Amino acid sequence: MIERMLVLSTANVTAETCNVYLHAAPFAAFEKGDYGWFVYVPTDLPDDLPADLADCFDVASRAGVDWIMLDRDAQEYPGLPTYHW
Repeated sequence: MIERMLVLSTANVTAETCNVYLHAAPFAAFEKGDYGWFVYVPTDLPDDLPADLADCFDVASRAGVDWIMLDRDAQEYPGLPTYHW
């Protein structure tokens, strides 16, 4: 099986989303070294999903991708808010 991945900047989510929420996320989320995450895009979104991550999932869903890679060196995605941390 081949799955597609959307690459977004960690600046497209808050520090709290990366450092707190993703550690306990009710879907697959894996740290990518010290500077990023691999995050599965679930079809059923949890009720406590942070708004910044919901925005990223919306972009991913519209693009038809299964995973998001959040990387500190990736470009910020146009149209998504940015959070400098």
